[in-house]
Amino acid sequence: MIPAAGGRAWVALGIALSAAFAILAHAALIEGTSPAVGAAVSVVPLALLLLWAVRRSRSREVLALGMVAAALALWFGWGRLERHFPEVLFLEHAITNLVLCILFGRTLAGGREPLVTTLARLVHGALPPEVSRYTRSATIAWTLFFATLFTASCTLYLSGQREAWSMLANFVTPVAVGSMFLIEYAVRHRVLPHWEHVGIMGGVRAFSRHISQRPAS
Repeated sequence: MIPAAGGRAWVALGIALSAAFAILAHAALIEGTSPAVGAAVSVVPLALLLLWAVRRSRSREVLALGMVAAALALWFGWGRLERHFPEVLFLEHAITNLVLCILFGRTLAGGREPLVTTLARLVHGALPPEVSRYTRSATIAWTLFFATLFTASCTLYLSGQREAWSMLANFVTPVAVGSMFLIEYAVRHRVLPHWEHVGIMGGVRAFSRHISQRPAS
């Protein structure tokens, strides 16, 4: 009971922090908030990525060099970051969706195992044919989903529709991702009514486990 409650607390905290990030980013982009706020917000995803890389690194030298390089870049580049934080936020959103699109899509080619199939196998072990067919379709759906977000992000930002882009990146995207999980879960129940179903957080944990098992530097 306690671990479950703790897990829900972490999820609630993550949602609250994500909402705060979205509001601050939108205010910096559209409402004329201080550029320092926009610069600070744009650093958050990069800092989280650096922390993830540091945790996965087996080399203390790499860890130290990475931290020093990041600190120096931030120190000397802060003024430029304040002037160009909208571009940084755009690149973070677009590249994230492109990377996820490639991550899912590349497993559909060349006889490879689709990513959702791999995640299901991590949870359930051997999969019957009907489950393998479904997980391949789910991998295609996630690939198209992230491709759509990437295309919409590039189209809106590069055409100068900054307010519409900010709404997409900061509010529509997280809602769309959550909705995609819910829709996939509902479809899975309908298509595979007798299969042992894992909740949404179970799928997220399987994805995290799959990423953590990839070779680290």
